[in-house]
Amino acid sequence: MIVRVTRSPLRLLGLGLVAAAMLALSLDMLAIYRYYPRPETTQATRQVTAADGSVTEESVGVYTETGKAQRRRDLGWGSVFLVTGAVSLVWAAAGLVAPRRLVVADASGLSLWLDGRRRSPLRLGWEEIAEARSGLRRDEGGEVPVLSLRLHSPEQLPVRPRGAVAETPWLHLFAGEWDRPAHEVAALVERFVSGSRYWEAYG
Repeated sequence: MIVRVTRSPLRLLGLGLVAAAMLALSLDMLAIYRYYPRPETTQATRQVTAADGSVTEESVGVYTETGKAQRRRDLGWGSVFLVTGAVSLVWAAAGLVAPRRLVVADASGLSLWLDGRRRSPLRLGWEEIAEARSGLRRDEGGEVPVLSLRLHSPEQLPVRPRGAVAETPWLHLFAGEWDRPAHEVAALVERFVSGSRYWEAYG
């Protein structure tokens, strides 16, 4: 049996919708001003010279001092929303089209991608894992589900894992964005670990 864990497609879809909303807001702030309030302006006149040399006056809207400050604010925040929305939308689309592997369990051991998809995963044999369980851990955003692995050799713990916290002898993997709940993955991993203990004892 092979167990694969990737990012939750529902979370990626939600991120994509938020990113699309950010892009729409940024365009409205930068150029369209259909829903976002325009900066304050006042009416002024200017002279326009036609092709035949005649001069006419036309009324135009110019920014007041307050309007200039509002426009600078709109340019600043609109640019931030534009860049953030575009990056988030591309990242979410890539995750939906090509789901990123986070955890893979097979007969020989556990693979954990803690340094990005381009680097080799941390590979742990079942005999190297003493215990697997799920729980909750508090971070900046509140309590999040985790898959906790207790290793026989603390030297195997990564120094700065992404999406995880290493606390000797435990490795806590944040599971809030997984496509499977942490308790379900913990039960499957513990089944592999228990099988390894059995073969060590009686094999």
